[in-house]
Amino acid sequence: MIELLIAVAGIAVMVRLIPSFMLYAGFSYPNAKFSAIPNSYIKEREVARLLELKNLEDIKNNVVSRDFILEGETAREIQQSVDASLVRIISMAKNDSPSKIQCFYDAYLEKIDAETIKKAVKSIMEGTETEGVAFSDAGKELLEKLFGAEKEDIIPILREHGYNVVPEMSYDDIENAIDRRSMEQLLSVRLPASCRKARDKFVKTMIDIRNIKTILRGKQYGFEHLENYILPGGWELSQWQIREMLKTGTIPEIISMLEGTSYMPYLRQAITEFETEGVVALERALDRCLIQMAGDISNDNTLALGPGIRFLVEKELEARNLKIIVKAVAEGLQEDARKVVVTV
Repeated sequence: MIELLIAVAGIAVMVRLIPSFMLYAGFSYPNAKFSAIPNSYIKEREVARLLELKNLEDIKNNVVSRDFILEGETAREIQQSVDASLVRIISMAKNDSPSKIQCFYDAYLEKIDAETIKKAVKSIMEGTETEGVAFSDAGKELLEKLFGAEKEDIIPILREHGYNVVPEMSYDDIENAIDRRSMEQLLSVRLPASCRKARDKFVKTMIDIRNIKTILRGKQYGFEHLENYILPGGWELSQWQIREMLKTGTIPEIISMLEGTSYMPYLRQAITEFETEGVVALERALDRCLIQMAGDISNDNTLALGPGIRFLVEKELEARNLKIIVKAVAEGLQEDARKVVVTV
């Protein structure tokens, strides 16, 4: 009888563990694939090499990658092919991942679409032609409604799609509401318990970095009411720390208030560049910090979502670098581009 009870208990334990084992097994292929794909276009040497090229045809011939396929004749067409490549990459990551994780990649595509949505809203408010391409299903539906819309249609359309906006909002307020919803979407997708901490740390780190950038840029250019553009729910920075940073008068003082956080070493290293380049040097340092923190999340969650998060961060920054390089080479602005590309 005792042996029977032990056997039944063992079977019960196994039944409970089987789903977890199956989930971990489902990560083995995509995570190995993510690790095998290089991140060439955030490497300093490779980015510097591309910035030495003389024309767009050289760029197309020198970007040899199974990820990014550069096509088109004009800078804009090539940049659009970079965006299309990034979407294919994210879709590949989604399709290779366990089904319970795929909603995370959908939400990430919506985050990328947020930039296009913001540009469309700005175009409507300024009375200029609305352009852009969305890649997520939700983004496509929203952008389709914005095309051809009038200024008074913006708020009802955004509210219909879940954005917390009201008629008296300025463009900056609307932009902030779009960013806020992007983060909320990523944090609210239903994931297995083994993936939630990695997701939360990633998204809340992005919130911290966005808030720091908002404060630094606001202080640099004398913007008012910065508190209206702060997103809640960061990973390391509490609301009282944010409030104290907002009260602080100078950028060096703001940086000193980040002592003890993961962001401080990167900002400290960029102080000299800040003195000659301005706040863009600090923003670049924070992007490097995000790359490193995504790597740490990957190392701490190797059997779950971690490698996918690292992969997304690296590929999005690679795409951004490539678009900057394309524009710089087309317009002869390589020196300016060196200030904004992010390399490790």
